[in-house]
Amino acid sequence: MRQKHDLFLKHGELPKGLGLTWAIFNDRLEIVKLSEALYSQVKKPIASILKQPISATFPSLELSSIDLTNRETKQLVHFIDERGHAQQACIAPIDDSADHWCILLTQLDLDEKWLMELHPDYNLAIQSSDDWLQQIETVITAKSDVVFKTALQQALALTHSQVGYLHIYDEKHNKIVRTAWTDKVKQFFAIPDNQVYLADSGIWAETIQTKRAIIDNDPSDNSVKLQKDGFFAFKNHLCVPIQYRKKVVGFIGVGNRDKPFTQVDAKSLSIYATILWHCVELPRTINAMSKQSVIIKDQKEKMTHILVQLVGAISEALELKDAYTAGHQKSVAQLSYLMGEKMGLPTEQLEGLKLGALIHDIGKLAIPSQILAKPSRLTAIEYELVKQHPVQGALIVDEVEFPWPIKQMILQHHERLDGSGYPYGLKEKDIILEAKIIAVADVADSILSHRPYRPSMGMAALNDVLMEGRGKIFDAHVVDACLDILAIHDLKTADYVGSLSLDPAVIIEEYHTLEHTQNMLNKAKMNVAVVLSEQSRSPIGVIDKKTLAFWHSPFLDTAAERLVDRSLLNKRAHQVMEHKINIIAANTILKDAKILMEKNNTDYLVVQNIENQVIGIVTWKILANALMNELDEERSMQS
Repeated sequence: MRQKHDLFLKHGELPKGLGLTWAIFNDRLEIVKLSEALYSQVKKPIASILKQPISATFPSLELSSIDLTNRETKQLVHFIDERGHAQQACIAPIDDSADHWCILLTQLDLDEKWLMELHPDYNLAIQSSDDWLQQIETVITAKSDVVFKTALQQALALTHSQVGYLHIYDEKHNKIVRTAWTDKVKQFFAIPDNQVYLADSGIWAETIQTKRAIIDNDPSDNSVKLQKDGFFAFKNHLCVPIQYRKKVVGFIGVGNRDKPFTQVDAKSLSIYATILWHCVELPRTINAMSKQSVIIKDQKEKMTHILVQLVGAISEALELKDAYTAGHQKSVAQLSYLMGEKMGLPTEQLEGLKLGALIHDIGKLAIPSQILAKPSRLTAIEYELVKQHPVQGALIVDEVEFPWPIKQMILQHHERLDGSGYPYGLKEKDIILEAKIIAVADVADSILSHRPYRPSMGMAALNDVLMEGRGKIFDAHVVDACLDILAIHDLKTADYVGSLSLDPAVIIEEYHTLEHTQNMLNKAKMNVAVVLSEQSRSPIGVIDKKTLAFWHSPFLDTAAERLVDRSLLNKRAHQVMEHKINIIAANTILKDAKILMEKNNTDYLVVQNIENQVIGIVTWKILANALMNELDEERSMQS
């Protein structure tokens, strides 16, 4: 008789490299057996794990969430381990034992919705870039004798921590040569700011050895030792290296936060530390190098390359302050470079032009965000304040010795040939060529982009503005180069977006809940809801299927998880919506709509009529069908 195949794997048949992370514990919550993978992950002596409470291995795991009376179903528990990793623990009773359970651990991605709910400040820390930029600006403008203390205070604000330290590290001699501590630490111990000591010991030693961020959310192993050795005891500790030219030049540590640190905090603090060091050291380095005579040329080339990278990073950070103009400086820089190239500028001048255009609006750091993102036209006073951003930008770069006239580009990009520009009303001969090019590129990108108070004006409007100002307020050669690059096509025979059969948009109020929005979209069988301002009745955000998927919790196995999901569904529309709205005017031609969708990498555009009312949604499918029909008609006319 033929033997049946056994389709189920036995324990001994599991692949050796599978690495299942599990342990068995008794009714006293003591670990009695564990897998090799768990032992490798925990990185603690076996004696401190076996026959010890689970809390000794996972201090942040809430034991009260484990129901030892439940031997019928599995239990899911989520927590953050001492290294900042999100863990899901699946707990199930052992079948042949009345007092033993198995716990199976799975490491989760930090994008899991339960983590965002447990730690809403993480999402805020990533998206609230205005505060982040102000912290960098505070450090840049601080006096040299307090710059490190200022940087440390901003690091605490960024991570919502209570105590911290900043150390400058001498890698060659493996010594800490300069320190800064928060005042709360000094309340417990007298620590001189200029204390020098070896870097082999201390809670930052692992960061120096590995050159990477280290999280320790388990103070049980260190607190007694630290107090005994004369240091302040940290609870929930994060330390990140400050790296410059692939070397560790210092490190920042923060701690004593109520919530455990995660890898999101480590990444955010690491980016802050890197840009911080460049902002503090790079201008001083360039000034010192400019005084050298023998090696100045070679060294300036190297520093210029670093400077370009730094300016690019600062430009990206600046874009985050105003979500409505995200990508503006990059677009202006790209168009300016192409225009200069078409005009025959040399390579070195083109590089300076691109760099100046990349930070031409850096002075907007001094403008309040509520003015930059105001969803209506500015008042006369507000506009006068905005007009100061070229001067503010020039002041920011005043002490940096660039090999190009970057300061003049920033200062003059709003000047006009007839003297009608600002801030100084310069005329044609007083304005440098790079500023003339940036001026036209800036106007072009502004007209083709959306603003809080209006949608894109389209290519026809741009053509009219540039041709009307050609030779009067804009340099004629620059205008010609711009129009040649943008390749203006015949606008008279083109169809408009408003003439298409648009998908209807679901209109909701900013106080509607996420659950209400989801029900409305499902009922209408639509994918996009537009959120209107309660006061101005203008669009202030969108909620689409991607937004719903992001906020909807995937865990529904326990009452606690259903409670989390219910809390998410009760969030208001203004709390969860996407603030950046891809809006397009109804009188925009189809080819411009296609360019806009490709540029913004979006699946749809919100269409408004001349009264700024939302009239529908244009999708890729609708636009593609219309363009194909337009192409067929052109071919028919040719034949």
